[in-house]
This record gives sequence, C-alpha cells and structure tokens, in this order.
Amino acid sequence: MELFTVKRYDETKLNAEDEKLQEELILQQLQARKEKKAKRRASKVQSVAHSSEENEDVDHLPVEGAENERDIAKDKDPVEGQTEPEQQAEGNKVSQLEDFIVLGGDKLHRLKKTDEVLPPWLSHPTVIDSDLSGKGPSIKKATYLDEALRSNLKTMGYERLFPVQEKVIPWILGAHAKPAPFWPRDVCISSPTGSGKTLAFAVPIVQLLLRRVSPAVRALIILPVQELAEQVYGVFAKLCHGTKITPIVLSRKQSFQQEQAKLVYSLHGQFVQKTDIVVTTAGRLVEHLHSTAGFTLRHLRFLVIDEADRVMNQIQNDWLYHLNKHVKQESDDYLLGRTVGQLSQTELFDRPRQPHKLLFSATLSRDPEKLQTFKLFHPKLFTAVRDSVEQTTTSAGSSEKFGAQNALLRRGKFIGQYTTPAELRELVCYTQFRIKPLTLFALIRQAGYRKFLVFTNNIDASHRLSFVLQRLFGSDMVIEEWSSSLSPTARRSVLHRFSLGKVNGIICTDALARGFDIDDIEIVVSYDMPRHISTYIHRIGRTARAGNRGTSITLLIDEEKKKFKTMLTDAGKEELETIEIQSSIEEEYAGKYSVALNDLRDALELEKQIIAKIRNGLTIASLTHVNLLSKLKDRVHIDSSSHSSEVIKALKHLPKSWTNEAIEIRAEQKKNRKRKHETTENAAADTLETVNVQEQGETNESEPTKAKRTIKKERWRNTLGKMKQKSTTSE
Repeated sequence: MELFTVKRYDETKLNAEDEKLQEELILQQLQARKEKKAKRRASKVQSVAHSSEENEDVDHLPVEGAENERDIAKDKDPVEGQTEPEQQAEGNKVSQLEDFIVLGGDKLHRLKKTDEVLPPWLSHPTVIDSDLSGKGPSIKKATYLDEALRSNLKTMGYERLFPVQEKVIPWILGAHAKPAPFWPRDVCISSPTGSGKTLAFAVPIVQLLLRRVSPAVRALIILPVQELAEQVYGVFAKLCHGTKITPIVLSRKQSFQQEQAKLVYSLHGQFVQKTDIVVTTAGRLVEHLHSTAGFTLRHLRFLVIDEADRVMNQIQNDWLYHLNKHVKQESDDYLLGRTVGQLSQTELFDRPRQPHKLLFSATLSRDPEKLQTFKLFHPKLFTAVRDSVEQTTTSAGSSEKFGAQNALLRRGKFIGQYTTPAELRELVCYTQFRIKPLTLFALIRQAGYRKFLVFTNNIDASHRLSFVLQRLFGSDMVIEEWSSSLSPTARRSVLHRFSLGKVNGIICTDALARGFDIDDIEIVVSYDMPRHISTYIHRIGRTARAGNRGTSITLLIDEEKKKFKTMLTDAGKEELETIEIQSSIEEEYAGKYSVALNDLRDALELEKQIIAKIRNGLTIASLTHVNLLSKLKDRVHIDSSSHSSEVIKALKHLPKSWTNEAIEIRAEQKKNRKRKHETTENAAADTLETVNVQEQGETNESEPTKAKRTIKKERWRNTLGKMKQKSTTSE
C-alpha cells in the first residue's frame, strides 16, 4: 500500500521490500481468518451428528485473548477501572497538589470565551426551508413570471419552485421594480447543494432583461471552473429559448478568436455588442477585458458570483480590480472600497447604478473582511436551515416579544452555513490504511451500488485508485478517473458517459466537488478525509439533489477519528452513524487485491518509462506497442512467473487516464514543471550572485546595512538549496 502513501523522504521509513512484506502479512491475516471461519463452520456441521456433550465442547471454544482480558479485569477495580496501586498513586498526587500553595490563587480565574459579533445582516437572515420533499408553489400560478419563461421552465421539466427559488426570485424582481433612488440591496444566498440556486438567479435576470432594447453585456456570471461555467450556460440557453436574449459562455472549449467574434463586431468603425449574458471564469474574463477590442461592461446591471467562497480566494490576475475598472470608469470605485462624498440629488438620481451583486454558495463565508472585498450595498442574507428549533428561534427573534432576548442569544451566530439536504444520509466507515482500497471495493459490492463518486485529496491517489478499483471490479463495472491528467474533451466525455450510465464510478479530486449537477448518483465516498468542513459539504452535495435521496460515506483510519469528529462538532453537526463491512467480503477478495497491487506496480513502472522517453524527445507515434494495456499483456508472455498473469489476460478495460493521450499530457505537464523550476532556480542563483557582487563592492557599509545584506544572502542561499534538493529528489 505504499502506492497510496505520500512519500515524505524520511530516513526512518521502511524500504520497498519491507513495505511489500507488510502488505503480504496483512493479506495473509485476512486469508487466515477466512480459513479459520471455514474450519469453524465445518466443525459445527459435524457436531450436529454427535452427542450433546460434543456440542457443548464446540459451543465453548476458547476465544483468543479472552484469558488475558479476564486477567486484566481481575486486577482492575470493577467501578473505577483502576488497579489498587494506581488508585494509591492517584491519591498521593492529589494530596501533593493540595499541599502546594499557589501564590495569588484566590485571584486567578478562567477568562470567559467571547463570541464573535457579526453584522446584523449576517446574524439575522431571512430563513429558507431546506426540506425539498414538500410541494412548493406551482410555476403555472407564478403570474409574476413572463409566459415565455414559464413555458421554458415547463420544457426543462420543472413544475414547482423549490424553497430558495420561492423566496429569492420574487424578492429580486420586487427590488428592481422600485424607482430611483431606491437601489436594490445586494444579496447573499447560503443554501445546500442541489437546492436550486442556479434558477434562483437565472430566472429573475432573464425576466428583467426581456424588455431590453439593444444587446449589451448586462449580466455577468463568474464561476470557479470551466466545466461549471458550461453547465450554468446550459441553463441560461434553455431559459432564453424563444426570446431575444443572447447568452454566451467564455471558456477554453472554443478558441479565443471564436469567442471574440461572438462578443462584438465592427460596423462602420463602431463596435457593436452581440450578447446580453456572459457566463465565464475569472481568468478568462480578464483575458477578454485586455485583449478583445470593443468588449465593455459599462452597461452591466447584474454581477452574479456562484460558489462565492471559492471565487473569493481566486487571485487570478486580480480579476476584481480589472472588472471594476471596466464597469464604469467615470464613477467612484465601489468594488474597491472607495466611498462617495456627501449624498445629494445628483448622487441619488443622476449617478449611474453599480451592478446588482448576487453571491451564491452552499458554504458562504461568514468572514466580514472577505465579504467586504465586494463592497456589498446594504446586503441581505438568505440562508437555509435544517433544524426546526433553530428556524423557530430565528423567526421568533423578529417579533417584539422575543426580539431583544433572542438577539442577545444569537449574536455572532451564522446559521445555515453548513446545512445539508434533509434527504441525505451521512455515514462513516472505519478501516485500516493498508486495506483501504479493498474496504472501498467491499462497501460498493456489499450494497450493490451502480453509480458512485469517490473523492481523494490529490491527483496521484485518484490515478492509482482508479486502476486498482477497475482491476477488482473487472468487467462488472467501468471505473474512470476525472483529473487534470485528461484533456478537457476527455473530461467532458467521462461526465457525459457517467450521466448516461455507461460509466459506473468516477475517482476524482475536489475539482469535481462544486456545483456539478449529475442526476441519480447513489453514493458519494470520501476515500480521503476532507481537509475542511466546507470541502466535506460540497463533496456530499453531489448526491441527494433536488429532493432525491442519497448516501455519503467517509472512510477513516484510527488516526483520523478524533480530527473528523472535531471538524463536525465545530460546524454544529452531530456525530455520524457508523456502517460496518462484512469481513467475509474483504477476506474473499484479499488474494485478488494483492494481485491488483502487483499489477499497479507494473503499470506505474511502464508509465514512468514511457513518460521518460517522451520527455527525452520521442513521440507516442514513434513508440511501438506503447498502449499500456498491450504492454501489460506482453509482459505476461515475457515473465511467466508473474502472479498477475491470469488477471492481466482477462483485463479488457483501463481508465482513460491510463491511455496514450493521458500519458502524453502527463509527460508534457512534467516537462513544463521542470522548465519552470529550472527558470526559478536560475533566477535565485542570479539574485544570490548579484548580492555577492554588491557585498564585495561595498567596503564602507554600516553595521545595520551589512546585517540586512547578510540576512538577505542567507535567505536566498537557503531557497536555492531547497530548490536543488527538490530537483534532485524529483529526479
């Protein structure tokens, strides 16, 4: 199982032979348990034909370790659980502490823990019900929506509004119905994944743009990743069907020139806008703001930031600065925090409006400093809660009778930040580190799941786990990997086949954890424990969407139990129910698991050789029999002693991440990383050389200046040493 371990380059770490011996020992123990159970079952069958005296002997077989446990129990006190000497030592400790006099002890007291105090709009939100099982209002009776919109929603398969849509859509439409100088308040929505947040902002935007006169970019939707941008664009395209509204998605699915042609065109020396709604990522937006002539955001009315907590952390080219610069150059920069002067009639009526900002997320940040980055105008928060008591307290807090009391009790509390769907069943499964893939296989096989997602914390783990799971399932299931080792086209193909049911399981990183809407996922498994509670919430949000039922399971080893429990407690969640694995399944497939690990070693070695050849200048076309599946089968004929020969011969499918295309992409990525590392290393060496030259040229420096130069020199020397060590290690 060292194949699934992050290498720390520790001198005390076991070598490859010792690791392999440990794996074989664990697998032998599983097989021994299987044989022992078989013998015990056989002895019980034979005992039926014998006398009752023999039956009693069988029924009272000694249990290993039982005598030791009884001996320990005799030595311990039945109530306190301590031996008599331990109790005496404890009493002596207490008496010693009582004799010790603490100076000023009568004045010492424990400081009270102070709660953070949030702004009123964060601590007193408008509450949304997270239960999607109930029937919401019918779309047919939503007369405030245009007939074309209601028709398109019906075509998309929607008959009723979800709670978040029922609350948010009428509120946004009502806010924009007010005349100047009543600007609409900016909105933040914190609601569970799969609760219908996309339609909550898409429907009112299309409704308010239906009566626009000429096309111009009036709505901008920012998302963290390309695939999610394409998904949201698909929703807008269906909503705008049969109207004059034109949406566009800016991602790397098309060339940059093709996107430019869809944004603007030149007529008699003037640039004319061609689109109304732009769905994009932050990085792609900055590219067009700088490189597309005529592309402007001066008419922008709506700025939507989906998965806002993740977009907040993106600093790609400082996209917020560039966005603000292009919105209205002649106005004060609200987005950057520059305030206006004293309000006047001119400021209220003649001043152009800033875009209405809408922030959506399942785990919206409660950090006011981060939210302040967007300079929200008189913001309003909508949040979903699952606990009926919490919902009652919130609603009671708005009444005159209980307002002051509940405001005091709930100050600083941000309810609903980590709310999960009511239809989701959350479980935890405990296992050993070295048989973790086998436990995952047993979980899926035991429950008979046919459509599942498995999340890992890094690409290497996903890459290896996809191979091992495919080897264990054989031809029964199709397992794929979803990561940056695949091209964008291949990733879209994997998701499409998964939605059609042609792929049973996807092994992926957290890049797939946010916003992706895939129907009928039965179970989501966290193979690696999530690093943060928000990551956990987004992972499990891939199932139990739109009112459907779903299950999530987190695999934990002994060292992770306490940390995971603390993470749930800090988020206000209760301890999860435990699911047990039938040990017979693990024992039955222990041998096959051992074979799969051996095959993985062979596959990784072959992949490494191919990548090395490509990095040295060879191409896939110039290599014969480069297909990894063929190479594995060819190795069977060369090495007749291989224990994996029979299974390799039966192997018919490998995940796409193990194909020639993916190997070539991985080789190119490693080549780019090496080139970048060498460039940085050379720059560090040049800087160190410059410092040395300056030091030799300066003879009359003061002591503080010399000290600063010495510190700078030592810092660059350490940096260069670490980079060289890293380069040597990677080789």
